[in-house]
Amino acid sequence: MLRNLINKQKAQEREFMKFVEQHERAWGTEGYKGRPTLVQLMEAKVVAFWHPTSDAMNHTATIHKTIEEIDLYVTQLVWHSSKERLPLLRLEAVFVEKVQMQIKTVKIIYEKILPSGGAGQ
Repeated sequence: MLRNLINKQKAQEREFMKFVEQHERAWGTEGYKGRPTLVQLMEAKVVAFWHPTSDAMNHTATIHKTIEEIDLYVTQLVWHSSKERLPLLRLEAVFVEKVQMQIKTVKIIYEKILPSGGAGQ
C-alpha cells in the first residue's frame, strides 16, 4: 500500500515535470512579462500552465499563492468572454503542490430582473 502511494506521488511529480520541461524548452533564455524562474516554478504552491489561442504566442506559466486566483480567472471568462472577444490564453493545467488538479464543476445561479432594473428576490 505504501509502495502504491509512493509510486502515485512520483507519477504526479513526473507529470508536473513534463509541463515544466516543456515550458523551459520552449522559452530557453527568452523571457516574457511575469515569467517565473525555474526555482520559482519548483517552489510555488500553485502553478498554472497556459495554452495560447494564437500561433503567434507560446505556452506560458504563472505562479500563484492560492488556487482561488485561478478561480478568479475562470469566473472572469464567464463574465467577459464573447464570440468576438476570446481570451488570448486558455488554462491548460493547474498543479497544487505538484499535483495536477482539474476544474470539477462551475455553478451559475440566475435570478429574476425586476421591471425597475433591480434584482429579484
